[in-house]
Amino acid sequence: MTGSIEQPLRSSVEGGVLTLQLNRPRARNAINRALRVQLRDALQAAAVDDAVRVVVIRGGEQSFCAGGDIKEMGKGLADNAMKLGLAKQIVQAIADMPKPVVAVVRGHAAGAGFSAALACDFVVADETAQFHASFVGRGLVPDMGASYWLVRQVGLHRAKSILLTGRVLTGQDGFELGFVSHYCPNGDLEARLQVLTSGLATASPMALGLTKRMLNRALETDLSAALDSELVSQLFAAESSEARAALHPAARAAH
Repeated sequence: MTGSIEQPLRSSVEGGVLTLQLNRPRARNAINRALRVQLRDALQAAAVDDAVRVVVIRGGEQSFCAGGDIKEMGKGLADNAMKLGLAKQIVQAIADMPKPVVAVVRGHAAGAGFSAALACDFVVADETAQFHASFVGRGLVPDMGASYWLVRQVGLHRAKSILLTGRVLTGQDGFELGFVSHYCPNGDLEARLQVLTSGLATASPMALGLTKRMLNRALETDLSAALDSELVSQLFAAESSEARAALHPAARAAH
């Protein structure tokens, strides 16, 4: 009897939270072509799905993601360009997503796995997490946005120290440096993740999406442009049902 082929990406939705679980445990969740395509498609679909309020990307207990699958490397320039193009679409989908994206990191997050976590709006990690920018050690350069996000999250010189040396960072290191938003040792990761995602899932989708957009652009704009963006965004947000209910509780109670 032939067993069923496991899908490289599992997805489930509960309470407005879409969980995308990387599902290649034998390869430490290394990213192959099938996983790239499925992750990109799932993220793009989530962006326009009103039932999804928060996206969680996670691996297993032993590994979040070991980076690109080395078994698919070395196949020539065209193949590399194709894979990097898909990787760009994944990162762009996370950045453009008008909803919060949370990375849950346990075990290894190496190479592109580290980059993917950095692209998310929140990084939740426990004491088993190991972040490894393994690019230079393999004669490669950072990809999937690592050079972009890490500088913004830890500063230029710290980013150089991490990316040029390839040193391994723990979950606590990441929290102290600033790219891990929630450090959860002692077995409380799932409980704290639940608190985070449930809170985000019940917040105003419009307010979250507009705020995320402004913050992602904050370092590429000047004060005047930022104020204009806040002005326009606030005009839209103030007309949302969530804002009206919060600003006029008496009217909400009457309904």
